[in-house]
Amino acid sequence: MSAIPVERSGRPMRATPSSLKDGDVHVWYADMRERWPESILYGSLGEEERIRASSFAFEEDRRRYVHAHGLLRMLLGGYLDRSPASIRFMAGPNGKPWLLSEDDTMHFNLSHARALVVCAFARDREVGVDVEWRDRELSWRDVASYTCSKREQTLLSSMAGPAQVDTFYSWWTLKEAYVKAVGAGLTLPLNRIDVAGRYGASIVDSADGDIRDPRLTMLTLPLWSEYAGALVTEGRAAKIRCFQWRWDSAAGLVPESDASCGEPEEYHARRS
Repeated sequence: MSAIPVERSGRPMRATPSSLKDGDVHVWYADMRERWPESILYGSLGEEERIRASSFAFEEDRRRYVHAHGLLRMLLGGYLDRSPASIRFMAGPNGKPWLLSEDDTMHFNLSHARALVVCAFARDREVGVDVEWRDRELSWRDVASYTCSKREQTLLSSMAGPAQVDTFYSWWTLKEAYVKAVGAGLTLPLNRIDVAGRYGASIVDSADGDIRDPRLTMLTLPLWSEYAGALVTEGRAAKIRCFQWRWDSAAGLVPESDASCGEPEEYHARRS
């Protein structure tokens, strides 16, 4: 896999209409353990999102949902120069959300796990993003049995130690991000998306019928050590810029303020 360096800037970043250039992809990630003004985030949600938030049995799950979807709206509001609460979504054939507005060039995707939320944005291409917490209690071999092709399962079996688990999570997030990028929902079988290209093709089961579209670029995002993340874009992005969200508490007190300020991070995605 080749490393793709992501631009590092010396200045804080704000999501504005001019900050996201055609051909670029912006990835934002944030720590949901930080104290965010939940009333502002909740106030930005649409009616369906509020109903969804109220349906969670556990308060922590509800809080994460509100924070993740509120953050998505604040960032979209910055890119579109609109109030976060005014943004309306519509669902595609398999549930992928789209903007219900005159700006049909903006594409976005959201994923969150435990304390980490990741959002991806692009103006002229589909994007999909996925993040997974490396759950030590997860029976990952059982998950691999239906998410990995036979070739991938054979390759995993040939590994040992941490590399085996790390590779599984890398492949799993790549597959999930791919499905989200193409908007296929649950209709696309993960075990028919082969992402183990860097290991060569000496082990092939023709019955697997790989359906991966070579026009999509698949990237592994090195997030915090306890998480695995992936980004999939349509075509090859000119630049991939990644930022960590830092809530500006002073700006956050005023709903109309642009609080979407992030610190640039040196970032290296890896192409699969």
